[in-house]
Amino acid sequence: MNNLATRVVFVLRKFFLWILIFSIVIFLASCLWSYKESPRSASVVLTFTYPNASEGLFPNGSYFNAYDIFTDDIIETGIRNAGLEETVHTGKIADEISILPRSNASLLTTQFVVTYNAKHDDQLGAVSAEGLLHSIVYAYIDHFHNTYSNDQLVLNLNVMDEEKMEYIDYVRYYNSALNQLKKYLRSQQNNNKDFVSSDGTTFQELINTLDRYRLTSLKEIEAIITERGVTQDRNAYIARLDYELWDKSNAYTLNRNMQELYNNILQDYKSELTSVVFVPALDSNREFYMSKTRVGIDTYSLNVTNYEEAAEEIKRQIDQTSQNINTIKAPANTSAAAFNAQRVDRSLAILKEQIDATMSKIRVVEKEYSKYKNHNYVTMTPVVPDFTERIGLKSAILFTVIMDVVLVTILAFLKREKKASEEVDKY
Repeated sequence: MNNLATRVVFVLRKFFLWILIFSIVIFLASCLWSYKESPRSASVVLTFTYPNASEGLFPNGSYFNAYDIFTDDIIETGIRNAGLEETVHTGKIADEISILPRSNASLLTTQFVVTYNAKHDDQLGAVSAEGLLHSIVYAYIDHFHNTYSNDQLVLNLNVMDEEKMEYIDYVRYYNSALNQLKKYLRSQQNNNKDFVSSDGTTFQELINTLDRYRLTSLKEIEAIITERGVTQDRNAYIARLDYELWDKSNAYTLNRNMQELYNNILQDYKSELTSVVFVPALDSNREFYMSKTRVGIDTYSLNVTNYEEAAEEIKRQIDQTSQNINTIKAPANTSAAAFNAQRVDRSLAILKEQIDATMSKIRVVEKEYSKYKNHNYVTMTPVVPDFTERIGLKSAILFTVIMDVVLVTILAFLKREKKASEEVDKY
C-alpha cells in the first residue's frame, strides 16, 4: 500500500504539468460536448391544481396515473402540430420522453418534470427539442380541457322516434329541452356574470335567444296545432287523447275524494286533541313576529288546499283535452288540413334550423368558458437551464476526476513495471 502511495506521489510530482493539461483538455471537451448536446434535451414542469389533484384523482374521480398522460394519440397530435408528421415516428418520440414527480412539489399541487432527450435530432429539422416537447405538452393540455370540461349532455337536443311523434310532441319536447338548457346557461351565468366569448357573446344573449324560441316561435306553432287540429295520424291521436282524458278523469276523481276526506276529518276533529303554539314568522316588512297556529288542524287544512288545487289543475287539463278532441273530430276541409300541416312542417323545420345554429354557438361558447374557467388546472412551466447546467459543469468535473484517477493509476502501474524490469536487468 505504501509502495502504491509512493508511486502515485511520484507520478503526480513528475507529470503534474501533463496531468494538469490533460485535466483541462478533458474538462473543456466534456463541457463543449454537453453544450453541443444541450439543444437536444428539454424539460418542462407540468402542474395539476384542480381540486382532486392532491388526492391522486382526475377531475371526473378516476385514478390519476401520470405515466399514462402521453398516449400515442397525444404525441401524434403534438408532432402534427409541430409539422413533423412526415419525418418523426410516434414510437421513437414516446421512448425518448420521461416523466418523473418533482421532489419539491407542494401538498396542494401535483407537479411532474417532463423531459425529452432527442436521440434522433436529425429528424427534427428546424424544430428544436424544446419546440417539439412544448407542442406535445400543449396537445395534452388541450386534450385535458376537452376531456374534463363541463358535462355537455344537456347541449344535445336529439328528437327520438320522430316517426311516432305528433306535431304537439315536437312542441312539448323543444319547450322542455330549451327550458332545461336555459337553466343550465343561467347557472353558468351565475358562476361568472362577466364572461364574454371571443366573438362578444354573453350567456344572457343566449338565454334571450332561447326565450324567443320558447315564448314566440313555439307558442305560434302550438296555437296552429291546437286551434286547427293539425295531426300526423288523426285516428291514432284521437285514441291517444281519449286515453289521456280517461286517465285525467280518474286522477280528478281521486283528488276530489281526498279533498272531501280531509274536509270530513276537519269537521269531526276533536278540539281537545289540538293545541295552540306560537312559532316565529316574517311579516311583509320582513320583521319577525310570533304567529299562532293550531297543531293538527293546520296539516289537514293544507292537505285540503293541496288536493283542491290539484283537482282544479287537472280539470283545466281535462277541458283542454276535450276541446282538442272536439277540434280534431270536427269535419275539416281536406285542402285546408293539408295546408295547415304543411305550414306546421315548414315552421318546425325553420325552428329546428334556428335551434341547431344556436346550439352550435352555445357549444363554442361553452367550450371557451370551460377553458377560461379551467385554464389554471394544468399549467406548463419551461425549465430553462443556466449556463453551468448547459455545459454540464458537475458532470464535467466528475468525469475529469475519474479520467485523472485512471491516468494516474496507469502511470503508477507503468512506473512499477519499469522498476520491476530494471531490477530484473541487474541480475
